[in-house]
Amino acid sequence: MIWNKGSQNSELTEEESLEVARKFVLNSPTYNFDGQNLTHVETLYPEIANKTNLYTFVFEFKSTHGGYGDRTGEPVTQVITPHTAHITVENGEVIKANLDQKWDMINQKMIQD
Repeated sequence: MIWNKGSQNSELTEEESLEVARKFVLNSPTYNFDGQNLTHVETLYPEIANKTNLYTFVFEFKSTHGGYGDRTGEPVTQVITPHTAHITVENGEVIKANLDQKWDMINQKMIQD
């Protein structure tokens, strides 16, 4: 699943990249299932040569149940669960996204150690 603004190979502003990242989280299965109060808390600027249009945005939100992804039909714990999402956008495309450093939001699976 690749998310982008629709205009590939064009440089986006930081604000446009932030909007791409925000929409990615809002449309993610975990947030869609029971997420609320999405907040942008930080922008990280990687110091990588020749990567002038690369940003990692940090978001926080809460879920009303434990777990990740679309948990429809699964037994879930009813507990307010805080989450932190790191969404990396390069040239308007989400290239990396993880939740709590445990869940790969692009491939919808646990991150292997």
